[in-house]
Amino acid sequence: MATDRLRRIAATALLFSVFASPAVADSTAPDDGDRAAIARVEAYLNGLTTLQARFVQLDSSGEAATGRLTVKRPGRLRFEYDPPTPVLLVSPGSELIYYDRDLKTATRLDWEDTPAWFLVADKVSLSPDGPYRVVDVHRSPGLLVVTAVNADAPEDGRIAVSFADRAGRLKLAGWVAVDALGQPTRVTLFNLEANRPVDDKAFAFDEPVGALERQDP
Repeated sequence: MATDRLRRIAATALLFSVFASPAVADSTAPDDGDRAAIARVEAYLNGLTTLQARFVQLDSSGEAATGRLTVKRPGRLRFEYDPPTPVLLVSPGSELIYYDRDLKTATRLDWEDTPAWFLVADKVSLSPDGPYRVVDVHRSPGLLVVTAVNADAPEDGRIAVSFADRAGRLKLAGWVAVDALGQPTRVTLFNLEANRPVDDKAFAFDEPVGALERQDP
């Protein structure tokens, strides 16, 4: 069913704790250019207080979902999917809630176990001794892509985060995550606005009466 496919697409966006391909190649030591690029990415992400954007999400079969992303660092995030996708992903603080409006089920998990970490972390650190380690840096005219793994479990996979790089300024463009089965999910951002006021009410989750709780998968 179409709704089931859309539900699956939404789930893969943020809920896979194993968020990249199972085969992780050995990384080479970053050169001076890579280290400079990593420092720019850290500075850009840590300079974000809020973020709002439209998004298009594609899974490996080409199925698409659209919606609006709202972020307020640290810890607060909202993925509001457009109909007919019946899913809301919201983090009012320390946990991420996956709510299915059709099934009336809520699943709670730690956002640190999802690809959302780089959006909502109190401080993004990509240093070799930090919680997330860079394994690849791709630089080309107008584009910078940084691929990182969880330093505590690099075998779990990776996420590639893309930035538009124009006139010496970075702008988050999207990311690609691949689940444990090797199925990629691509999120592309449009009409991004950064560091504008966002009300905390945007991240409230008032669980409907009768909603069922599910355990962290």
